[in-house]
Amino acid sequence: MKKILSLILFLLFFVFALTLNLKNPDAVTLKYYFGFEREVQLFVVLLVPFVIGMLLGVLLMSVSVMRNKMQTGKTKRELAKVEKEVQNLRAAPIKEPMPGDTQVTKDVAK
Repeated sequence: MKKILSLILFLLFFVFALTLNLKNPDAVTLKYYFGFEREVQLFVVLLVPFVIGMLLGVLLMSVSVMRNKMQTGKTKRELAKVEKEVQNLRAAPIKEPMPGDTQVTKDVAK
């Protein structure tokens, strides 16, 4: 389902970009530093910053996703360790105190 939604969004973006290109075939002069000029289509001027922003967004989100996956893996390992310890405690025999044993108890109410 997620792949189908991604494909539909990609196709919608492609159709939008294609129609934008067809409606704006005019050339625009980009003036760079030191007198360098270049003539490109208006569509390119609109598309390039969008694509760069999208790539930067994906890069920043992938760092966050990787950090979350590492934290999830660490938590899963800790959970497995605790579950194993609980299982061992459940399997351990319960020792009842002998009648002659003296137990030292602490008074918590102090």
